[in-house]
Amino acid sequence: MMRFFEKLVAVKVDEDHVSDENLRLAATALMFRALMVDGNADAAELAMIRRIVEDEFGLSSDEVDQLLNDAKASADEAADLYGWVRQINSNYSHDEKCFLMEKLWQVVLADGVIENHEAALMRRVSGLIFITDKDSAEARQRAVQDMA
Repeated sequence: MMRFFEKLVAVKVDEDHVSDENLRLAATALMFRALMVDGNADAAELAMIRRIVEDEFGLSSDEVDQLLNDAKASADEAADLYGWVRQINSNYSHDEKCFLMEKLWQVVLADGVIENHEAALMRRVSGLIFITDKDSAEARQRAVQDMA
């Protein structure tokens, strides 16, 4: 059975869809934005991103390293979230967006502290991808449970 996150990015490439690689990059770049938003790139949060990418994308070790490097560069260079959000809104179902929110919460929660900037980013992302506060709270609860 295909893992859920693999299914999430395993879209058919045609004029209506962006490539798997671009979707993986968008999701991972959002995770890096969550990592960096508080001004402290915590080792636990970085390790969580690596774990999520390794567990969910089904990539080789070299592909994981390349994706992480590309996503970090994308997050460093991007002035806003809209390029990534546009891809997510165009290609993810509501349930897939909720799953992505759960993974973003795992990154934010990895260091055991939710900074104000992190909470604000999570509210902003959920609004941009049309996830309700209730759905975001449920994603956060699932993230806490998964990390326990």
